[in-house]
Amino acid sequence: MIRRRELSIERVQRWVITFLILAVSSFPLGALVAVIHRLVEEDRRSDASILLVVMALLGILALGAIRLVHRCSPATAWILLGALPAVIAGVLIL
Repeated sequence: MIRRRELSIERVQRWVITFLILAVSSFPLGALVAVIHRLVEEDRRSDASILLVVMALLGILALGAIRLVHRCSPATAWILLGALPAVIAGVLIL
């Protein structure tokens, strides 16, 4: 027998806000990747490194906000996954 989970309005609202946070934070991350790539082409690696740190902080803040929306503590090791896009960009670009 299949068990159905009912979604309350509050739960749906939390997930909608989660996807909005992801969407809003994804656009600057993509723009930062393009700017970092351009800076590396211009041989300005120190500036690109600073933007990688900003990118990592933005990702961590986004995951922290999502955890707060879901009423979880943002102080967890999982929050470091927010820095993953910056790490990947750093490996591929630098």
